[in-house]
Amino acid sequence: MHIGLCSPQWPASGAANGIVSYVSVVRDYLLAEGHGVSIIAGGRLFDERGGSHPLSVAQPDQAPPKAWLNRIARKLADRNGALPAVGWSVAAQIRTARQFVPLDLVEMEESFGWCDVVRRRSGVPVVARLHGPSVLRPPRPRTRSEQVQHRQRISAEARAMCAAPSMTSPSRAVMSAICERYPMPPGGLRSIIPNPVALVPQASRWRLEQCDPNHILMVGRFDRWKGADTMLEAFERLLEWRPGARLTLVGPDSGMDVAPGQALNFQAYAATCLAPATRSRVTFTGTLPPERIAALRRSAYVNVMASRCENFPYALVEGLAAGCPTISTAWDGSDEIIEDGVSGFRVPVGDAEALALRLNWLMDDPQRACAIAQGGYRRCHEMFSARAVGAQLVRHYEATLEAARRS
Repeated sequence: MHIGLCSPQWPASGAANGIVSYVSVVRDYLLAEGHGVSIIAGGRLFDERGGSHPLSVAQPDQAPPKAWLNRIARKLADRNGALPAVGWSVAAQIRTARQFVPLDLVEMEESFGWCDVVRRRSGVPVVARLHGPSVLRPPRPRTRSEQVQHRQRISAEARAMCAAPSMTSPSRAVMSAICERYPMPPGGLRSIIPNPVALVPQASRWRLEQCDPNHILMVGRFDRWKGADTMLEAFERLLEWRPGARLTLVGPDSGMDVAPGQALNFQAYAATCLAPATRSRVTFTGTLPPERIAALRRSAYVNVMASRCENFPYALVEGLAAGCPTISTAWDGSDEIIEDGVSGFRVPVGDAEALALRLNWLMDDPQRACAIAQGGYRRCHEMFSARAVGAQLVRHYEATLEAARRS
């Protein structure tokens, strides 16, 4: 098979995006198994030999009235929350990509409903991968215009998911929520396949004797969805018991929503919402390359994910794969990754007090921290390694191609 993987960006190095991490691990596995793989990202095709080809599509000459109408149509489309003009462009890029590589099928995220546009316009079978449907995201303050665009995006994604003949999800919770919410056509291929993760060699994994017992790490965007406010509130409470604790936040600064159309970046949020003593114990690094994040995971005593909603986050499973003690909020589907008390701990979503109490308790018990670190690594090895997950993906791709041949 020759698989096309759509990615928000490429190459993967330095990309703070879970979909890019997924594409990178899947690509490496498929190539090792002898399959062809090409990446479609940023208007370019990245082939398996390292080549890069532009996928810009030359537009045929048009009579002035038609060109004028097309420009108007695209301007209107750009105001649509589903960004349909981008979907048309991606479909055209994939048609062009077939001039360079023999694409058998394409896998892409459900975002904005573009997977349905590509399926209808490209002539290539499409596997829709549910990385994070907008309808399942927690509410946030939005202006009236943002509310309209959000509804348009949800509607476009719903149409795409309902029409998808082939769909996978990293989490059973997300697949079940979508299938319960929307009427799915009978006979479609639906598979639960975890996101694969690269296991960290033993010499590079977390070890108690090498970490700072006062250091807490959280990797994720600075925003409400990722629960940065919950983490900071919990940390402020923890400092009452452990004044020597310190927190490192790693990730892009998307801003914390405080009102419709208003978000505070980290510096403004810290100055407004945190006591000076708390601010002095918090380091916000912004986005870091993978090797720097790996070093921080080894140096921290515990990794935290405080999200309000997730699907199958790489910030979480990459920490487990590095053998790090981990605490996560209990968003729907988190139990599919973390067995509470065995491979990590889970606390209620948005409950800063519970998170602070669990952190304090775990920082008092290094042996328990070592036990859940080992449990997290074992779970990744058995359930989420590329070897464990890759074969499931290949079987789904083969079933998708067989169904396309029969239709």
